[in-house]
Amino acid sequence: MQRATLAVVNGRVWGAGPGVTAVAVTGDRIAAIGGDSDIRRLAAPAVQLVDAAGATIMPAFNDAHVHFLSASRSLGELDLHGAQTQEEVQRRVEDYARRHAGPWLVGRGWFYSAFPGGMPAVELLDRLVPDRPAYIESFDAHTGWANSQALRIAGAPPGEVLKESAMLLVTSRIPPRSRPEDVEALRAGMRLAASRGIGSVQEAGRGVSQLPLWESLLDGGEMTVRVRLAFDMSPGISMGDWADRLATYREARRDHGPWISTGILKAFADGVVESRTASLLEPYQDGDGRGAPLWEGDELATAVRMADAQGWQVQVHAIGDAAIRQALDAFEGTTAGRRHRIEHIEAPAESDVPRFGKLGVVASMQPQHADPALTEVWRRNLGAPRSDRGWPWISLAESGARLAFGSDWPVVPLDPFAGISIATATHRQRLDLAHAVEAWTSGSAYAEHADGIKGELRAGMLADIAVLDRDLASAPAADLGSAAVRATIVGGRVAYER
Repeated sequence: MQRATLAVVNGRVWGAGPGVTAVAVTGDRIAAIGGDSDIRRLAAPAVQLVDAAGATIMPAFNDAHVHFLSASRSLGELDLHGAQTQEEVQRRVEDYARRHAGPWLVGRGWFYSAFPGGMPAVELLDRLVPDRPAYIESFDAHTGWANSQALRIAGAPPGEVLKESAMLLVTSRIPPRSRPEDVEALRAGMRLAASRGIGSVQEAGRGVSQLPLWESLLDGGEMTVRVRLAFDMSPGISMGDWADRLATYREARRDHGPWISTGILKAFADGVVESRTASLLEPYQDGDGRGAPLWEGDELATAVRMADAQGWQVQVHAIGDAAIRQALDAFEGTTAGRRHRIEHIEAPAESDVPRFGKLGVVASMQPQHADPALTEVWRRNLGAPRSDRGWPWISLAESGARLAFGSDWPVVPLDPFAGISIATATHRQRLDLAHAVEAWTSGSAYAEHADGIKGELRAGMLADIAVLDRDLASAPAADLGSAAVRATIVGGRVAYER
């Protein structure tokens, strides 16, 4: 065996037996796990030592659903996440507008529940930002709040809050960022990811345009997070045009070892419950419509099966029970072992839950979406008992489905511990800690067909490791959300150390 070039010692290796306190790394792979004395004997004279100080040593987190580029861009923009009242929203907007010049004011993160009736008013943003166009997305990125100047520039209907595809009227008119600005944004995002113990992210869409950005970081030896990029799959085009697009995607497909990979397509089947664009089997609570599906008839099933036949994995955003059923129907009869995925799965019909295991569909979920601080309007729009059945991760796992957890950043903060805390503490679907951690590590690796190389700490796997600030297994449940990272190692290199 080659001598270890890096060793993490004096900790507790997650999932291992008593006395397993250290990990030896050679190059970009794990060489061995064992006791401190055994691992130290493997060390080269110039070994780099990371002292875990009695805390947990675990696989680096793998965020199975993230919008990494847009979230990284937003790090320098107005942030309204967490503002619980309209008064707090007003204060943050006014403060940001005073401190930041520029031709546009751009931001994101407002909660529906902060506004009377669940939606902001255009007139309010006109008063807060009278001197330039302004556009602020909701926390879930499915509703856009623009002032009258921005609506006028976009040729959008005056006085309206924008939902779903209508948001493009405004976003297409916001001055684009340059490639160097986007690369710098990704650097900032990678620094944040490393500080949260994240070694891999799965970008949920717009992957073709992002490939050159990530390739430039890889060529420069700058990558500290592994990325899988999904290519877009859109409704409303002919199947002939879809065949042409698949041919284009085949040419664009790249796999740069374990750092950058593709091979997956992302589709939206519906919107979100809060704006009543999620597609439901029965009307919303007050009888006001069911939300329209984005794909008509068997259009989604046909497109999925064409992609499946060419070897593509498909992930479908589906939140309402009608959209979830439509996605499951599309996956019927597809290739065994393709690991097609449904994203979010907030409000499935009880009768559809067993189909996940039967069809081998990955349940890709984001526990922070179930945070009670975010669900007031969600619950009001669905009503009981539908809302009481929400986010059934235990039931999905019991069906035989593999759980994969992520954040959906920037919809919620990039924080695996917050997700673990909610998944292990929320309502009747409370997971135990081991299963919640598995969903954030090996489950997410399984969802991207990478479970053979990452997601676990054992010899031969990629050396993607998070060292925590405490022993997670013995931490009180109430303290899980406050856990932090002491060091993050990706590919055998220290990407973050506190």
